[in-house]
Amino acid sequence: MNIEKTILLLVFYLITSLSYGQTESEKRVSELINKLSWDSVTIDCNYDLVLTQTDSISNELVEIGKPFITELINALKTPKKTIALHIILTRIFEDTENRIAGIGTKYIYKNCKESVGWHHLYNGISWEWTSENGQRIPEKQIDLAYNYWNRKLILKEKVKTPSNEEIYARLTKEDSIKYPCIDNRNYENNSANIKIQELQSLLGKSNKSKDVNELMNRLGNDSIHSYFKDSYFVNYDTDGISFKFKKDSTLYCVFLEKEYKGTFWHGIKLGYEKREIKKIIKPTKREKFGGKMENFWYTEPKFQIQFYSDDRIKYIMINN
Repeated sequence: MNIEKTILLLVFYLITSLSYGQTESEKRVSELINKLSWDSVTIDCNYDLVLTQTDSISNELVEIGKPFITELINALKTPKKTIALHIILTRIFEDTENRIAGIGTKYIYKNCKESVGWHHLYNGISWEWTSENGQRIPEKQIDLAYNYWNRKLILKEKVKTPSNEEIYARLTKEDSIKYPCIDNRNYENNSANIKIQELQSLLGKSNKSKDVNELMNRLGNDSIHSYFKDSYFVNYDTDGISFKFKKDSTLYCVFLEKEYKGTFWHGIKLGYEKREIKKIIKPTKREKFGGKMENFWYTEPKFQIQFYSDDRIKYIMINN
């Protein structure tokens, strides 16, 4: 009889303990969800914008939130929490490459060249920031995020979000209606005679300096300006050259993309692949990220090459 009582008490204790633990976890998850906001979506800017969700609230939800998918999914319907939760759910449930992929970005231009904001996209969902309205996500994107995760995790259906190409095409169409552009700029690639040594010599100089202005005049009148909190870019997309200035207008680094027709150090061309470059000059340091993407770092001269996952050059960055 005593044994039976002991067993019953033990079972009761275990059930009570588990119930209490579950209740405490639910309470904690609810508290964390309530604290999420647009501030939970942090982005760093080098040349690409990179998602860096490093706040303690998001990280704790990634650690303890998996048993509470219903609560996480329902909270997606709150606009200021949608993107933070979409990122958290991706970090918990998606494959490694999606979890650490760079954030997609499309800039918004008014009057053809005046940057007024940008669209972001991550794992099939897009939102925007503009100088007029700050962070914003359209209702359709909230519904898309909710339906994606509900069907995937609750209904156990096979689902997929639109491809990046489809999203960019949609955003381009929407922006052309909202911000019509009558463009009289002359789009010519004038980069063939721009030498690497010239670009390197401009580093540390002001955007008002004679040397910087003379070189930009050689590139033409098709520049686009993009402004951020602590820096801004002057992009010559036709020429494949972008200049990044610090807030004090000092040139910090120069980026080269595939359109650049000049020759880089050691005879490297922007059309070369990773294996060709390794044969010419071995990197000082290598760094893999975003699945199969990789950076090569060099110290003399100081530059960085970032490669796509298929080993093509994405860009070359020159800095001091």
